[in-house]
Amino acid sequence: MAIAQIVLKPAASEIHRSDAQIKVVFSGRRFGKTRLMLTEGIEECLKNPGAKVFYLAPSRVQAKNIAWADLKTMVPASWLERTYESQLALHFRNGSKLILAGCDYADGLRGQAANLLLIDEFAYVTELQSMWEASLLPMLGTTRGRVVFCSTPAGGGNFASELWDRAKNTPGWQRWSFKSTDGGWIDDTFVQEAKATMDPILWRQEFEASIESLLGAVYPDFNRQNITPMDYRQNERLVLGIDFNRTPFCACVLQVQGDRLAVLKEYVLINSDTHEMAQAVRADFPYQEILCCPDPTGRRLQTSSAMGLSDHAILQKYSFRIKAPRAPWSIRDKVSATRLMIRDANGHRRLKVEPCCKRVIRSLSNLEYRAGASVPDPKSDHSHMADALGYACIALQKGLLPWSLGVTGFLVC
Repeated sequence: MAIAQIVLKPAASEIHRSDAQIKVVFSGRRFGKTRLMLTEGIEECLKNPGAKVFYLAPSRVQAKNIAWADLKTMVPASWLERTYESQLALHFRNGSKLILAGCDYADGLRGQAANLLLIDEFAYVTELQSMWEASLLPMLGTTRGRVVFCSTPAGGGNFASELWDRAKNTPGWQRWSFKSTDGGWIDDTFVQEAKATMDPILWRQEFEASIESLLGAVYPDFNRQNITPMDYRQNERLVLGIDFNRTPFCACVLQVQGDRLAVLKEYVLINSDTHEMAQAVRADFPYQEILCCPDPTGRRLQTSSAMGLSDHAILQKYSFRIKAPRAPWSIRDKVSATRLMIRDANGHRRLKVEPCCKRVIRSLSNLEYRAGASVPDPKSDHSHMADALGYACIALQKGLLPWSLGVTGFLVC
């Protein structure tokens, strides 16, 4: 019986036709890598009666959301002995099995053999190296099975990029890198439109499958083009980004001005607290409406506060309007949001910093990644002001503030 739903575009077909034992694929978003992997799995089940194939996403929930519905449409019921919804498993009439699972529970696969492992978004798997070497690789020992690694890149200097390097010269391994548009499922217009709302590093990673090295400067695009005198507009609302830390306690006042996010004033207090910071800001802006974007963890009660109030509650006592989610922001998302304001993938710089804001300028210019990690160094003296600014940037990008980011600038919601 023909399967009309299975369609592989030329780039994916090139990967599928390869007889390499281990395939490593980095591709842009919407390339069609999940469909490619499911096709590999179905073919293995049909050609090799009694085969056992595992499709693994970073988590079981992701495996179900990404692949389960598509898999069931790609396999006719007449080929199956039974479909196990609770186990996310298809049992074929010839004895083969195709099972969806999560890499977060890879230890649960110990003791099983596999003819084919399909590891989707492997660059985003926690503890990838130990999972691969301790749990998955031994499953191929008796079968001499095959592996397909597919993912969008997640920076350099990690085990995923090491697998990519290993595939270059290792016999039996082969690697491919394709842009999103190479997959044939999305057009270049969509990809180019995304440039206006993504920072350059993230855009290259997500759509061009570029392995971006997360070493050195966190904000490499910040330069003198982002530094310019800015006028305070009396009738416009203000935004306060604030990082809760006793020394230094950092905050910055911003204002959306047309297509710009202007940093007007900064505050750096030593051995201070939220009361003093709120008083300092209100001394300069006593009557203005200020939308405050603090660290979401400031919602918790502070035992150190004389009145037993949370940081957020203290700010509200000074008439700041809190704009923060209940759960902490992802560090990576906060960095990406700040980068987007500094310079988007089209080269447009929205963030403009008043030259008198020396701490903001120094922090954005000098903050570096922690050695061996993909996050900024939390012990750096430059991290606190960058965080204060970052909370405002991500609140703006995520829709917590009354502006939305358009191709031409900020739109009032």
